[in-house]
Amino acid sequence: MHQSRKEQSIERASRILLHPDRREAGLLSAMEDNIEAAEEWAGFAVNPRRNHQGR
Repeated sequence: MHQSRKEQSIERASRILLHPDRREAGLLSAMEDNIEAAEEWAGFAVNPRRNHQGR
């Protein structure tokens, strides 16, 4: 099936705009994992909310 030039340009623009969002989401996920690992290594509580529930 043939796409018009307008449809092609809209599709290209959507790919360009969506790609950085996916990359950013992946980077944030990796950073969160690194932060959790650093907290565990340093001896901090993994989920501080759990500590306050028992009070």
